[in-house]
Amino acid sequence: MVEIEAASSGGPGLARLEPSDEELVERFFGRLSADSLYRRFFTPVTRPERFASALLRVDGMERAAVAAVEGGEVVGVAQYSRRPGADAADMAIVVADGWQRQGIGTRLVAALADRAAGQGIEAFAVDVQGDNQGALRLLRRVAPGLRLAFSDGVGEGSFAIGR
Repeated sequence: MVEIEAASSGGPGLARLEPSDEELVERFFGRLSADSLYRRFFTPVTRPERFASALLRVDGMERAAVAAVEGGEVVGVAQYSRRPGADAADMAIVVADGWQRQGIGTRLVAALADRAAGQGIEAFAVDVQGDNQGALRLLRRVAPGLRLAFSDGVGEGSFAIGR
């Protein structure tokens, strides 16, 4: 991990994740509730450690991930993956159950957007389950004008990012 923002006032710091952080991310996924895993991956997850290596296939340009870190442990992760040949990227986020509703998601999205904008990415595309109230609140904060198109209970949309 490479620190990008120090912890302050009881809140976690932010760090850029590197491929060598697999053990930290495995532990993080292992601490998530079944509901949080389902909300993040849109499927029941029985072996969350399998997702760590995929998340960490980062190069800082086409794919990047940032983490919220408290006491040396990951408590939240946001990542993007550029869409081939586009100036947009798919964005995903998950925050540990005990850390939700504390502004960490907003900080993670802002840090990720700053990193993506530096790589020429102009928009994030998102998918969200229609009953995921936490994610919907986050999206209203970070992208107030976002309109989601719903099909089979999943909303899809994109929003511009800026520096």
